[in-house]
Order: sequence, then C-alpha cells, then structure tokens
Amino acid sequence: MPRALLVLVAALLVAGCAERAGTASELSGEWFLVDGSADGGALPQPAGAGATLTVGPDELSGRSFCNHYSSTYSLDGTTLAVDGLGGTDMGCEPAVMAAEAAYLGALGRADTVARDGEDLLLTGDGVRLRFSLVPPVPDRELAGTRWVLDTLVDGDVASSTLGEPAVLLLEPDSTADASTGCRAVTGTWLVEDGALVIDDLLVTGTCPPDVEPQDAHVTAVLSSGPAVEISEDRLTLTAPDGRGLVYRAG
Repeated sequence: MPRALLVLVAALLVAGCAERAGTASELSGEWFLVDGSADGGALPQPAGAGATLTVGPDELSGRSFCNHYSSTYSLDGTTLAVDGLGGTDMGCEPAVMAAEAAYLGALGRADTVARDGEDLLLTGDGVRLRFSLVPPVPDRELAGTRWVLDTLVDGDVASSTLGEPAVLLLEPDSTADASTGCRAVTGTWLVEDGALVIDDLLVTGTCPPDVEPQDAHVTAVLSSGPAVEISEDRLTLTAPDGRGLVYRAG
C-alpha cells in the first residue's frame, strides 16, 4: 500500500474546527455518497439509486447510480489526482443517468481528500462530496436466496440486462429454477470443486429478438459449470471461457 495513504486524512478545518487525522485502515472498504454539491447546487440523488466509492491501494471504484466505474489515482499528502475515470455503459432512467453524470463530473474535479469525523470528504474547485462507510454485509447463502441478474460480463465488457428480471433460485433440495429474461430454466444443482453444476437443464419458452443474445449468454454460462463467488449480497458466476453473470440478492 502506498505510503501516501498513511497521511491521506490529515487535519481539515470544517466550520472552524480542526478535524483529527485518520489512518489508512480507516479508509479501506466501501463508502456511500451521503450528499454532494457542484457549483453551488446540490447533486441529484434519485430514489432507488445510489453512488458508492471504494478506495483501493491505487484505484478508486464504485457504482455511479447506474454504472460501475473505476479510476487510478495518486496522492501527495491530502492532494488527490483522479486519472482515467471510466466505467461500464449501461442505460438507466433519464433521472438516474443525469445523477450519474453529475456525480462523475464532481468526482473528476475533486483534488483534496480528508476525514470529517467518521465521514470521508472529497473536495475541489466548486465541488464537495461527503461519504459514509457502508456497513459490512454478511455473505448471503447460495441456496435459498433469490438472485436477480444485474450484469452480463464478456471478457472486459459489462452490460445491463434486458427483458423480464432474470433470476436464479437454487433450492436446498437441489432443484434449480432460473430465467434468462425471456425463457425459464429448470434443473438440479450441486457445487463441485467450487463450480456450479446444473444437471438436467431444461430451457422453455421463446424470446424476442432483442433479448436472444442475453438468453444465449445466460444459458451458456449456467450450463458451463461456472465458478462460484459470493461477496456480501453479490453472486458472480464465471464460465471457463471468461463470460460471466453477476447477480444481486433480491
């Protein structure tokens, strides 16, 4: 971990009061946006969506209301430089996309980072972002959880879902029920050497043309014996060819 992180949270004057310095361990983990402003106006925060910030050793990443983003960064004391900000290219409701654009614009202009009590502050010319630490979430159980498909992964490309919600439900009695966004999937399941094996896989129904590529992607991954990874409320299934499915606990 860069030595600069050890001095990342030096003293900050807020409302005339000096804030304590923090430590690198206090910055680890995922933060969620509490509020922000740019050029004198509050950043929009549409209901049902949110923005997060994860601080890594040399990368900032998170969710920008709709898409996932990442960027390299550098530090000189409390001076922050964000470089190469980019992310996925999913489409959401216009209000969510507007909030995303405003948030990423403010994040790209932030040039100072410090702690304000338990919160993390990123500030810059005309911008201010306040984050609180996301409470830890216990890993969900693979069996018995209703998983809802969030993202399709094909190598380095991530895309949003189409059609009806695509779900995956692996029952404790070893029966599997899933959907692709347009077709139903049934079978029996087990986990073997860290891979999900669905036997007697049966796919029924028809798909509109625009959802057919997603249907093919989902069925290919589910039938490939994908590797299973659970992190908090997220399930990632990765096929041997690198294609993947990212689910959220419903």
